Amino acid sequence: MKQQLEELERRRAASLQLGGPERVARQRKEGKYTARERIDLLFDAGTFAEIGQLATYIHTRVTKIKGKVAPADGVITGFGQVDGRRAAVISEDFTVMGGSLGLINLAKKNRMIDICTRDMVPLIWLFDGAGARTDEFIGQGMAPMYHFMSLARMSGVTPQVCAVMGPTAGDSSLLAAMMEFIVMTKGRGMLAAGGPPLVLLGTGQTVNKEELGGSDVHCRISGVADNEAETEEQAIDMLKRYLSYMPTNTYEYPPSLPPTDDPQRRDEELLHILPQNLKRPYDMQRIIDIVLDKDSFFEIKPAYAQMVITGLGRLNGHPVGVIANQPKVYAGAITAASGAKHRHFMDICSAYHLPIIFLTDTPGVMTGPASEREGALRAGMTLAHSFAFADTPIFTVVIHKGFGYGAAAMGGGGAGHSVLLAWPTADFNAIPLESGILAAYGAEIRAAPDPDAFRKKLEDEFRQLCGAFPAAEIMSIDEVIDPRETRPRLIEALERSIKRRSKSAQPTIRHGVMP
Repeated sequence: MKQQLEELERRRAASLQLGGPERVARQRKEGKYTARERIDLLFDAGTFAEIGQLATYIHTRVTKIKGKVAPADGVITGFGQVDGRRAAVISEDFTVMGGSLGLINLAKKNRMIDICTRDMVPLIWLFDGAGARTDEFIGQGMAPMYHFMSLARMSGVTPQVCAVMGPTAGDSSLLAAMMEFIVMTKGRGMLAAGGPPLVLLGTGQTVNKEELGGSDVHCRISGVADNEAETEEQAIDMLKRYLSYMPTNTYEYPPSLPPTDDPQRRDEELLHILPQNLKRPYDMQRIIDIVLDKDSFFEIKPAYAQMVITGLGRLNGHPVGVIANQPKVYAGAITAASGAKHRHFMDICSAYHLPIIFLTDTPGVMTGPASEREGALRAGMTLAHSFAFADTPIFTVVIHKGFGYGAAAMGGGGAGHSVLLAWPTADFNAIPLESGILAAYGAEIRAAPDPDAFRKKLEDEFRQLCGAFPAAEIMSIDEVIDPRETRPRLIEALERSIKRRSKSAQPTIRHGVMP
C-alpha cells in the first residue's frame, strides 16, 4: 500500500504542473490565469473535489509522439461550492496542447455533463481551448451529436453558465454558444467556429482574434454572448452573481434572502423621471434601480439590443427577472434583436421559476424595410410562445406607451398577471394616436378647410379615450397608481403570488432554454 500511495502522490503532483513552467509563464504573460487558478477564484476555499485528475493523453494509431504526457488531458473537472452552494466546473487548460479537445478530454466533459444532469448540479464552464486534436479524431467518422444533445437536455434542468477567457474555437466555441449565461473577457476571450488561420485558408481573409469573434463582436453585435468583463476576476464574479439568483435546479425555487430594504419605500424621484414633453426619451434604468431592492439589479446583455433591458434583481429579498423597454433607444420599439433577447431571458426566468416584472413603454414592433428584412415580425412573435409556456408570476407596470402587439409582448392583457398596473401617464392604443388618425381619417383631413386644425381636433377627442383612466374604467388594467406606489404595490403582489408555492408540491421542469 505504501508504494501505491507514493505513486498516487507522485502522479497528483505531476498533474498540478499543468503544461510545465514555460507554458504556464506564457499563459501569465498573456494576462491570463491558469485553469487551476481560475477554479480557486470560483470555489469557496477548500471545497474543490477533482474528478479525472490522473487522466492523460491517449495514443492512437496515427499518434506520432510516443510517451507524450498531457496532465489531466487539458481540462480540469470536479465539484466545489460557490458561496456555500454546490456546483461543478469544467476548466480548460490552455497550457496543455492549447486546451484542445482529445478523446479523454471529451470523455471527462461528457462524464461531468452526465453527473450534473443526474444529480442536478449547476455546471460552470471556463473556456480557453481550441478545437479537436486532428491526430485523435482522424478516422472517427462524423462528429458525435451526443455531446451537444446532452447539454440541450440539461438546459432548463440546472443552470449552465460559462466564461470565455481565451481564444476559444471549434468544439469549445460551439459548447459555449449553448450556455444559458455567457461572459467574455475583453481583449482575450474569443468565440469562433474556426480561428484566424482557418479563416485565412477557407476564405482568404486576414483577421485577428478580436475582429473575428472578440467580446465586442459577440456582446454588442451578434448577441451570442451576454456580458463583457474587463478582467478574469470580474468574469468569475459575474458567474457567481448570476447563480446567486438561480435555484440549484428546476426542482427548487430561487433562493430568497432576508429583506434589507424598506418594502414601503416611496421615492419622490419617480415623479420627476418622465419629461414634461412625453415625446422626449428618458432612462428606464433609473426606474428599475429605484423600484428594486437597492443595488440588487444585475443587467443581462447590457450592450446588445439596448431598446430592451433585461436583468435579475431582488424585490423584498426575492429573486425576480426584469424586462423593460428603454425609451432612449428606438423609443423602446421591438426589433428582431430585442425580441430574441427578450424571449431568451423570459425562457430562463420561466424555466427556473423566477417571477417576471415588466416595465412597459413601447410603440410596438419596429417597422420599416430594415426591420422587415431582419425578421422583426417573427422574432416578436416568438414571445407568444414564451408566454404560452410560462408558469411563473407576472407583474406589469405600464409607464407610458402601450401600443399594439408591443404592449402584449410586454405583459399586456391576458398574459396571466398577478397584477397589471399603470401610471397616470400611460397611453393605450393599437398604434400611436397620430398615425392612427392619419390612417383612418386621411381623406377627411385633406378635404377640411383647415387640415391641421381638424387633425388636432380629432387627436384631442380620441386622446380622451386612450389614457390610463379610460383603461381602468373598463378594467383593461387593474389599477392606476401614483408612481411612488410602484415598489409597495409590486411587493404586495409578489408576496401574494409566491404564497402559492407549496412544500407539498415541489416545482418541476417546464422546458429547456434554447440559445
